[in-house]
Amino acid sequence: MKTKQAFNPNDFDINLTIKDVAQRFKILSSIDFRKVSLANEITKLNYEIISKEYEDLKYSNIEDYFDIDVDEIV
Repeated sequence: MKTKQAFNPNDFDINLTIKDVAQRFKILSSIDFRKVSLANEITKLNYEIISKEYEDLKYSNIEDYFDIDVDEIV
């Protein structure tokens, strides 16, 4: 007999970073993010930036944004 557990929305949380997204979409490594908004580009790929530390157009290389947290747009 299965024991019923209360629904926990945190069970579905997956911690994603820009690094994870960049590994899935190699095209991001060729973009200069001082000229193009990273937030706009990943939104096109169904992700959104959720880190408060993110500053748009601060760095040109995606590697400088690797630790920024993102969430998948469902």
